[in-house]
Amino acid sequence: MHVLGLRTAAALLGAGLALAAAAVPASAASADTTPPAAPPWISSCPVPSAPPAPVPTPKSTPTTAPKATVPLCWGRALDDVGVVSYDVQMKQDGGFVTIQSTTFTGVSVGSLVSGQSYTFRVIAKDAAGNASPPSAEYTTVATVYTGTASPSPAASPTTPDRTPPTRPGDVQPYAAYVNGAAGLTWTRSTDNVAVSGYDVYAWIDGAFSRVPAQVSAQTGDTVLAIVGDLTPGRDYLFYVVAKDAAGNLSAPSDLVRQHAMVEPPAASPSPGTATDTTPPGTPTGLTILGGMSVPNGIALGWNTVSDNSGLPPRYDLFRRTDHGYAYEGENATPRDIVTGLEGGRSYTFQVVARDAAGNLSTPSAPYAAVAQALPPAAYCDVSYVTQTWPGAFNASVKLTNTGTTDIDGWTLAFSFPLTTQRVASGFNAKWTQTGSDVTAENFLWNKTIKPGQSFSIGFNGRQTAGNPSPSSFTLNGRPCTTS
Repeated sequence: MHVLGLRTAAALLGAGLALAAAAVPASAASADTTPPAAPPWISSCPVPSAPPAPVPTPKSTPTTAPKATVPLCWGRALDDVGVVSYDVQMKQDGGFVTIQSTTFTGVSVGSLVSGQSYTFRVIAKDAAGNASPPSAEYTTVATVYTGTASPSPAASPTTPDRTPPTRPGDVQPYAAYVNGAAGLTWTRSTDNVAVSGYDVYAWIDGAFSRVPAQVSAQTGDTVLAIVGDLTPGRDYLFYVVAKDAAGNLSAPSDLVRQHAMVEPPAASPSPGTATDTTPPGTPTGLTILGGMSVPNGIALGWNTVSDNSGLPPRYDLFRRTDHGYAYEGENATPRDIVTGLEGGRSYTFQVVARDAAGNLSTPSAPYAAVAQALPPAAYCDVSYVTQTWPGAFNASVKLTNTGTTDIDGWTLAFSFPLTTQRVASGFNAKWTQTGSDVTAENFLWNKTIKPGQSFSIGFNGRQTAGNPSPSSFTLNGRPCTTS
């Protein structure tokens, strides 16, 4: 696939206020009737060390007013094809008037009255002219530009909360004497604002599903939950995810097994008809198997367990993801090979034994292992250039295919050296961050990189304790050279 209409450079507003939005192939806009989503947030952003770019003077501003400024930034709007511009609107005479259109995710509105409050919002547009719903309204006070940086957006009370709660700890079963119910307890999560609740997931019919749970906080750090509407006498696997009011989700708790209560107890079976309710032993010794080459994968093994039936149990392997668990499949022997991972990245696993009667063992202790990387090759080169000011920075990243074949679909990965470095918004790629790990994934229209071809992606970031560059980059799990 040829890359069409790709904007190859990160344009900066003034001396670095915002990065350029991605251009969209004109052909992709034909017959497009789907409007973009609303920009997810709008706030003040840092003023770079240069005067703001001039914009049309709003009609309600006196021509003799001091030249005060409001620097605005907003989150990139999503669209099925692509956003090509944003209309910045200011409230005047009870209504909103468009004062500027831009391809950036930020502008600096000048020629305002110092000390006066102004209300703004942003509307996204795609190449077909479809307009999004407006962003939330944002009110702030215009200030006279002094040539020094304004406070970081992180200091603004209107800046969106992107910090997830900590993962629930020490999840354990406890007895809930209600028919078809299972009890769980864990150590409460913490959050930079507040934890708003917990979601409980159960392994049912081959998949994890969120299940209704009565959650109650106890004294100290303990949280209790009762999960109902389960099959009495059946074993279940559970995990818990914390959430906050902004919708941020924690990493999942460890897996835990619990038995759905049978209350009152069932009558004793007749001799010779006893049902097997004894679970297999707990798997131990989960580790990497040496001497095996599994590029972008991991070979795992663990100790064999026994069961009272005398038959060998089967094993279910689970891999922890950002907010849940992926099922890696069933095994008749105590080993598994997991593929399709990112080389050089650490993954956490737990294994559960299961007997013929469906009884589940206690999950193994979590085990973290690093996926094998692909052999080094002349495959890609990455140029990473930043511009930093107090509290924030922007980064321009140029990707080059140094190989001899097309790269058809790509994911760039790197890790920030500091936990205080964060991606706020980006362009020309789908940017995500978990902890210090950052990934940038292609869109459909820019998924192919031909040999010798280069193009730019980039992002706006926040930092509070310095902005060192990442030490290494991978593309599709393969290491890249840096220039």
